[in-house]
Amino acid sequence: MIRFTRFPFLVLLLASSVGLHATLAEDARLGDQTSGDTRDFATAEFWETLDGKPVTDSWEFAEGEVRLVQPRGGNGSLVSGPLPPNFELSWEWKIDEKTNTGLKYRVRRFGKKLFSNNYLGIEYQIIDDKPTSLAKGSTASIYDLVAPENEKVLHPAGQWNQSRVVASGHRLEHYLNGQLVAAARTTGPSWDKTIALSKFYGSQDFGSPKPGDRIMLTDHGGKAVYRKFQFTAIDATPADLETPISTGPFLGNAMRNSWADQDSIVIWTRTTARPEFVADGKAFVSVSRNNARKLADENDADKLLRVQLPEGAELSEMLGACPGASGRVRLIYFPGKQRDALKTTEWITTKPESDFTAQWKLEGLKPDTQYAAIIEAQSLDRDEPAAVVRGAFRTAPKVNARRDVKFCITTCHDFIRRDDGMKGHKIYPTMTKMQPDFVVHAGDIEYYDKPDPWAMTIELMRFKWGRIFALPSNRDFYSHTTSYFLKDDHDTLKNDCWAGQTYGSVSFEQGVQLFNEEQFPTLNPRYTSVRWGRDLEVWFLEGRDYRSPNSMPDGPEKTILGNEQKAWLFKTLDESTAKFKVICSPTPVVGPDRANKKDNHANEIFAHEGDEIRAKLATIDNVIVLCGDRHWQYASFDSEADLWEFGCGPGSEEHELGWKPGDERPQHRFLRVAGGFLSGELQYTGQEKEPRLTFRHHKVDGEAVSEFVFPVK
Repeated sequence: MIRFTRFPFLVLLLASSVGLHATLAEDARLGDQTSGDTRDFATAEFWETLDGKPVTDSWEFAEGEVRLVQPRGGNGSLVSGPLPPNFELSWEWKIDEKTNTGLKYRVRRFGKKLFSNNYLGIEYQIIDDKPTSLAKGSTASIYDLVAPENEKVLHPAGQWNQSRVVASGHRLEHYLNGQLVAAARTTGPSWDKTIALSKFYGSQDFGSPKPGDRIMLTDHGGKAVYRKFQFTAIDATPADLETPISTGPFLGNAMRNSWADQDSIVIWTRTTARPEFVADGKAFVSVSRNNARKLADENDADKLLRVQLPEGAELSEMLGACPGASGRVRLIYFPGKQRDALKTTEWITTKPESDFTAQWKLEGLKPDTQYAAIIEAQSLDRDEPAAVVRGAFRTAPKVNARRDVKFCITTCHDFIRRDDGMKGHKIYPTMTKMQPDFVVHAGDIEYYDKPDPWAMTIELMRFKWGRIFALPSNRDFYSHTTSYFLKDDHDTLKNDCWAGQTYGSVSFEQGVQLFNEEQFPTLNPRYTSVRWGRDLEVWFLEGRDYRSPNSMPDGPEKTILGNEQKAWLFKTLDESTAKFKVICSPTPVVGPDRANKKDNHANEIFAHEGDEIRAKLATIDNVIVLCGDRHWQYASFDSEADLWEFGCGPGSEEHELGWKPGDERPQHRFLRVAGGFLSGELQYTGQEKEPRLTFRHHKVDGEAVSEFVFPVK
């Protein structure tokens, strides 16, 4: 018998036998009801199976017992109608040898499919094991989350055991034969870490009480018998409903990565004073472009900050602020679902002189493997989690692997011209759905030399990085996607910048250091190529660190790439055996570009090196250039060099500019002056499984607006 107390509406619930296909709204409504009814739950009418088949296909209901007599390896699990989420539940059970079963509670659908079997919940594990078993999958554990604390009083297979669950607010307790075996609180950083390391990662608010929660009897293999259920709805105490208040540090910028190859990657994070940015902060003082030009000659960092802040305001109060805070961080990572193979790094203490950032270079990774990455933050004076985030990354496939590959490239972002409100940029949820193996951000990730604020100090530059990567869509995408970050002028110092220049109180050299070593995963030198399988090799170029001044007369000595990088590029291209050789450049090589521009290889003032590069690329088959920098999408073909170039266009609908729609030049094969991104897809097609590389321009919502297939036939 199961006894219910304080269940308004429960009689109606049982009489109507609410099924698995009740809407979520109905679940929530019924879950709020209570009544004083007492009802025998050892009946087939109370349950339904996950696959919609009759419950009597697997279960028998007789003599007050619920018997799993025909195990179906999960398909025969039983689920109840909606029940109150705060309760005490006791029951008795016995199992056959080698049986694996359990009782789940706070069960609900996770995911977006309404009519699916994606029911998950906290499980009171029941399995044929020993009293000394203290694993997270042993009897009376909170399955996969909390192991028993001590040896248990456990009767062997074939004998009856008595269990009890207390679920009150965020407090969970599992009892076995009168003994408290496992306990947890379903909120706070410690719980976040527990979930992050479990199979339930990604299930929002897993374990927390929700109206419409259910109970499940699981069928995981082996016969089981249940009886003497007693369910009592309770009111959670205020203490059980409390969420512990963390004082930080937090991980408001989560994590990002770069430079992945077959066996290594660099992971970055930053400890923050807040879990999220300041969404209701103050606006910066408006400074006109003309006045900003005058301010750029100042070198007093305090003045450059104060003139842009409202009177009496601090930078931490401004819209989008995500200030840093000292703490310590460590990284936990493991391949796929192999949590038993996890590795944990040493703690790193974050410091203000590096904007509270930390990095790890991971080596010895497996090729073509999806990894989970979990970052834990602690305060400097407490040995317990203060914040936890989980992300992911993928390593490149082996160099001889014939594997399909999908990737995206974007450019030209900033906070003030985002196109999805306080979520960030629309392209990120779009690209998430496409599930690229990697993404390239080809530079101009933020704009120091744009207003609100004009970032003419190190402090303001750091402010802009913290702000744009605290936008939820941007932050979450880069936390879960293998990425390659290139640098261009606006995120180095200012428009068309080069060594020796300053912008307010910041030198070019400081801007380079800030990007290369602090705000992004580090690589030295900051150019490389990565083989993504047998037929795709990708080159990532550095376009600022080695360049000559724009004002220098053009000739053999004038360079963007620098002699060493250029020699490396030519040599590695010659040596590559990949079918397709894709060069990712922060700036154009082919163009065409605007007549007034002066900082890339499509401009006359870098014509000598531009001609040299194009002439070299003309000698190599299937070289394709992908570039950032330009605020329009294009595909261009240089017939003399037999060279294709694709401009990905700005990553925002609010950032398209610089080219007149319809102004198609002889090089153009596609032109669209609008925001979006570019995708590339390597596939093996036909009976011969020949490699084919397809490029598509997309709108910000993902709609493809162009398609180019290589090799060109």
